[in-house]
Amino acid sequence: MANPFLSSEEYDERAHRMYDNGDYEGALETLKEGIQLYPHSVELYVGLGYTRLAREEYAWARQDFERALVLDGEHEDALVGLGEVMLRFGRRHDALAYFEKARETGCSDDLDLLLSMGRALYRERMFEHAREVFVEAVRVHRDSAESLAALGYTLHRLNDETGARRELRSALELDPELFEARIYLAHLLYDTGDWGAALREFERVTLTEHWDSL
Repeated sequence: MANPFLSSEEYDERAHRMYDNGDYEGALETLKEGIQLYPHSVELYVGLGYTRLAREEYAWARQDFERALVLDGEHEDALVGLGEVMLRFGRRHDALAYFEKARETGCSDDLDLLLSMGRALYRERMFEHAREVFVEAVRVHRDSAESLAALGYTLHRLNDETGARRELRSALELDPELFEARIYLAHLLYDTGDWGAALREFERVTLTEHWDSL
């Protein structure tokens, strides 16, 4: 039963905590409950869209993001979320249009949104477009090791080995414990025949990061 003593922000925060803990079912029910009381809350519809996206309920996610955009046509999170959904449906042109609109509205200040866009494009093997987004992330967020690493991975996919190693090294200068990037760099060095440098990178990775359940 909906709790009239909770504000829409409190419903949103509660659902966020559940989402972050992997409790998508709980987040979904909380957001539905909140929307019963606050049917014009853009944030609740956006949260519902991302929860549906995580549950791979793409048609429902699309509907929720579209409802959010009816309420606020320039909501950056909703634009990026709907762009991700469009990619899932194979509608690349539409996805790029939503991503571009989100960037035009000023979402460059939000690192998480830029990374979400870039990673979604990367997953669809749209590496040129992913590179463009990650370049922007690096330019705006100069202290983000994640952005540099993501750009490095993308450059490797575009056969720019020198650029990939450069960006990965820059990422590790900012965050020496970004082990995913260090392992990736070690593999690139190994592939070039620089086995000594590759070994030094692997040796700097903690044992637990080498573990693979397989």
